[in-house]
Amino acid sequence: MEILIAGAGQVGYRLAKTLSLKNNVYIIDKNREALSHLLETIDILTIYGDIEDPDTYRELREREFHIFIAVTDSDEANILSTLIATDAIQIGKKIIRLRNPYFAKSSLATRLAITEAVFPFIATADSFRLLLDFPLANNVKEIPFSNYLLLSVQASAPLIERYEEIRSSQVVAVAFEREKELHLPSGEVREGDLIYLFGSPSALKTISTRLNSRPFSSIKRVALFGGDPVALEIAQRLLARGIQLKLIEEDPERCRKAHELLQGRATVINSKYSQHTIFQEESLHHADMVIATSSNDEENIIKCLEAKEYGIGRTIAINNNHEYYDLMHKLSIVPIRGPKMSAYYQILEKIASSKVISEKHYCGGRGSLFVRKVFPDSPLIGRRVKPPKFEALLLIVREGRIEEPSLPLREGDLILIFTRSDYEEEAQEWIYNL
Repeated sequence: MEILIAGAGQVGYRLAKTLSLKNNVYIIDKNREALSHLLETIDILTIYGDIEDPDTYRELREREFHIFIAVTDSDEANILSTLIATDAIQIGKKIIRLRNPYFAKSSLATRLAITEAVFPFIATADSFRLLLDFPLANNVKEIPFSNYLLLSVQASAPLIERYEEIRSSQVVAVAFEREKELHLPSGEVREGDLIYLFGSPSALKTISTRLNSRPFSSIKRVALFGGDPVALEIAQRLLARGIQLKLIEEDPERCRKAHELLQGRATVINSKYSQHTIFQEESLHHADMVIATSSNDEENIIKCLEAKEYGIGRTIAINNNHEYYDLMHKLSIVPIRGPKMSAYYQILEKIASSKVISEKHYCGGRGSLFVRKVFPDSPLIGRRVKPPKFEALLLIVREGRIEEPSLPLREGDLILIFTRSDYEEEAQEWIYNL
């Protein structure tokens, strides 16, 4: 495919690096240093220019692009560049990143004929929201076309001995992570394994307690370090649950905005994160959970470790740099994708998805899941699905039950295939060509 990316920042760079492996990628930016770095490391075509200037697209007028992606840090620049590109060149699918949560509630994307809009701050906050319902989980993802979930839990003195035991009509072990590698479920369950479970919410809660013996209680008091947009999105979800919240932010202006947005329902504290004594001075050591939302992963890790010193067992950190993902897990800190990582994965999933097929990444991008729904007019009705020839786990969900994949397909069935990211391309081709 021919893909044009507007913005050579962190998200644009990662997208270009991934997409250029199988596609022709062009990237536009007015930062010469960023473009030079791209040329040195990736086989792509760079265009120097302002994405908001129509003249920048002049040399592309004779080309047709399958996908246009706008991923700068400015909503205004992304919107305007999409409008200009639509008018200046031929584009198929248009994907745009937006920071302001207002746009998620408006009809902007529809009126601008934008194919997909991703809202990374909202996605990050929603990932956290799901964790409130599953105190033992490391991560929780919603599965498209269903009310099923994909949940990860770390095995700790498990009551289950083998992965083959974790299979019923309501829950299945689909993968496990051991020593930084993802495996399909087989053999002995070991303490420390990060196990990925697919199933109904009620079944997942039951099986989680059998795999992890860690005591837990309901979350009533939370200390939230940060006052940026993602922190405020999380804060609103906490307050909606009736949780007592203390928000700590070192920038006075952010504190003022937080107080206005949260309407006095949270205690907003203006203090530097580096002050270790703040846990006692502001009674933060009584919190049931600490959340660190800085854009600096090292800062988030340190704040979570300080919380653990005060006996706070549940700590969550925004993970902005994938290199810190494994370290957070090792330190028993729950990592949640930061806005930039969330935007990257969301956009990749949008590119690989359609109206009947959806893709999800899990295990820090090591795993891929494709979901296909059998709609009323599907040619798959009555057919049997042949298992793929690559390493993967195939499941069928029918009328609220996980069934054997050998059954003839019916209207409403879900076809799910779990595999490692090494086989992502094969899995995409397999599910699209059923």
